[in-house]
Amino acid sequence: MVRETYALLTGLFVVILGSALIGIALVLGDYGTERDVYVVSTQGAVSGLNPESLVIFRGVRAGKVASISFAPHDPRTILVRIEVDKGLPITRGTYATLRVQPLTGLAQIDLSDEGNDPEPLRTDPRNPASIPLRPSILDKLTGSGSDILTQIAQLTSRLNALLDDGNRQRIAHTLESLDTAADELVRLERYIEEGLERIPILDGRLRQALADHSAMARDVRETSRQVRALSESAQKVVDIGAAASDTLIRSRLPELDALIDDAAHTAASLRRLSKTLERDPQTLLLGPAPGLPGPGEPGFQEPK
Repeated sequence: MVRETYALLTGLFVVILGSALIGIALVLGDYGTERDVYVVSTQGAVSGLNPESLVIFRGVRAGKVASISFAPHDPRTILVRIEVDKGLPITRGTYATLRVQPLTGLAQIDLSDEGNDPEPLRTDPRNPASIPLRPSILDKLTGSGSDILTQIAQLTSRLNALLDDGNRQRIAHTLESLDTAADELVRLERYIEEGLERIPILDGRLRQALADHSAMARDVRETSRQVRALSESAQKVVDIGAAASDTLIRSRLPELDALIDDAAHTAASLRRLSKTLERDPQTLLLGPAPGLPGPGEPGFQEPK
């Protein structure tokens, strides 16, 4: 009786354990789920990628890697067969990248879409459509590592050429010149500070000079006004003198001409009188001598 009980319990345990294992296998293996099959092709390395690796579509778990193999007609090409959930918007613009986990070193496939070709990508399990595998950022950095090392080597060579003995002496001389210039700048700053301290005094003197200049300008304006008034008065006097002169010339000029003629006749008479007195002073007392009688006068004698 006891043996039969142990046998029954053992049988129940085996049945329960087997059912659990089968359930776990079904859950982990996703058996019964409809999937679409695609092939990710690349000629690069797929280090860290294994069958059953995850496939992520835009950050969402979408499927797994089914198998990894080489292309039959091109050994350089690696074909990664993936299975993704049916109904995912896989288009002709969809591409794959390889993401490596930092801690485990295992890789997974990320599917992304730039949206430049929204036409759906048709596939068939017997002839799956191909999705290109683009290099990731790490692959790009690794691929350009040699170029970076070459550029670093060239840069180091140029630095060595730049820092030869002659250039080092020039750099040292330049640094000394910069030190001297810095000292000169300090002295210049001190002179500027002293000049700024003198600005209030100069400002006061400048204001006084401006005030004196303003007063002088007022005096000059007043003098100019007086000179202008004097000039106007002189112009009036000149106008009055010109008018008076014109009147005097037109009214008194004939009388003046007659007076001048009389004075000329008088002067001629005085000259004749003076000559007569010089020849015969008695004329002043006796009068002038009578002249010779003319024709028809008493005592006239005809010339012989």
